[in-house]
Amino acid sequence: MKKKQKNALCRAAFVSLGCFKNTVDSEVLAGMLRERGMTIVCEYEDPDWLLINTCGFIRDAKEESIEEILSALEKRERGSIRKVAVFGCLIQRYHRELSATFATADILWGVNDVEALADAVAADRPQPYPDRQLFLYNDRHERATFTTANSTFIKISEGCNMPCSFCAIPQIRGPFRSRTILSILREAEALKKKGVVELNLISQNSTYFGRDRAPRSQLPELLKELSALGFAWLRVLYLMPEEVTPEIIEGFGRPSVLPYFDLPFQHVAAAVLKKMNRGGGYARNLRLVRDIRARFPGAVLRSTFIVGFPGESAADFRQLLDFAGESGLERIGAFVYSPEENTASFDLPGRTKPRTGADRKRLLLDVSERNLKKFNKGLVGKTLDFLPLAPWTSRSTIGRVWAQAPEVDGHCEAATAFIEGRPMFPIRISGVRGEMLRGEKK
Repeated sequence: MKKKQKNALCRAAFVSLGCFKNTVDSEVLAGMLRERGMTIVCEYEDPDWLLINTCGFIRDAKEESIEEILSALEKRERGSIRKVAVFGCLIQRYHRELSATFATADILWGVNDVEALADAVAADRPQPYPDRQLFLYNDRHERATFTTANSTFIKISEGCNMPCSFCAIPQIRGPFRSRTILSILREAEALKKKGVVELNLISQNSTYFGRDRAPRSQLPELLKELSALGFAWLRVLYLMPEEVTPEIIEGFGRPSVLPYFDLPFQHVAAAVLKKMNRGGGYARNLRLVRDIRARFPGAVLRSTFIVGFPGESAADFRQLLDFAGESGLERIGAFVYSPEENTASFDLPGRTKPRTGADRKRLLLDVSERNLKKFNKGLVGKTLDFLPLAPWTSRSTIGRVWAQAPEVDGHCEAATAFIEGRPMFPIRISGVRGEMLRGEKK
């Protein structure tokens, strides 16, 4: 732990863009700054430093990050903030180009050497990004809290070894490297003492956990150890489908582990998957879905798919639509292919027209909507535990049931006033409005 030091610029605020993994990164850096004597505030509280954690995964995310940087620099010009630090995936990926574009930013930093970044901000001594030391946080890093007090995430690994032709994550984050089970357990125990009841495990590839040091996945062992801690909900996100084994499926039978399976299939047509450098296929993916449902009849399955990949034919897309309907996936995310430079798919021939990609996304989401309506209708009349998050109206509370992962699966409105610090309680699902479930307190 760093010794606290006096600093004239002592108030820092964060804007964290992109995925849950970035949220954890921001919390870890904020914890480092607090250890160095700084106070973490809201971005609207006139901070001395505004730190922007960027996403550089696909075009839309990059554009959002650039807009946020430009906005921050304008705020600095107006005097509402004094200094701007930009870090994360976008800077790691395009550091040379953005060093010229955003030359007036006080700090431009990637995803590595995080301790040095904390030192530079806390000491108000901006320095060039060294990009020397890969970073993976552990239980000794004190995190700030950017989520609700009763729900949070633990990052169980960093980096990725998958050769997906459309993805730049391995270039940005480096090779896959796992935390130790002991480190994760220690962090989980500390979070539980703080009142966390929903723990979400995240990674670039959670099925690969431990395989950088052992011949097979250590995810089942991790779930066994974590389940003994007694969290109400233990959720695993980002399972690579082609690496899901019977042992991993069985690990979801541990106490408190939710039968929620996040499986980014990306596609099912053989020709498209081959170009993506991904495994699986229509029959194989459907068999995995059926194996999971056979073991956990009430399971919820989420997947993401890329439409408009170079060379995707009308017949390939029809297979994807058929699979989405036949599998009955309760949650589907759809993305139009984003050509990313320095990835293997960037120069592939046969790019689809933007309008074709948009039309295919709409058709896939139509199937998703039908699946979700059927699933939500089946919940009506059931009694489920409800995780309260915040007030919705003066007489209702917004929250989630177990089948809703944070941020991506919608919410549930309970017809009871919000009470700060209230524990999880049972509700009877009384109806559905769009993606919003509605419930009555039992």
